[in-house]
Amino acid sequence: MKNTMKTKKEVIDNRPKFKLQVDNRTTITVRSEGALKAWREKYPEAKLID
Repeated sequence: MKNTMKTKKEVIDNRPKFKLQVDNRTTITVRSEGALKAWREKYPEAKLID
């Protein structure tokens, strides 16, 4: 009897990441322009970090 095991494929996510600093303690990472816009509406003083 032959034992065959499936291997897990590595998932590569090429979507852009945006880091948004809401205040001096809170940093949020978002993946889409829509989410970035929504957070900017909630926190207009937030800064975009590289």
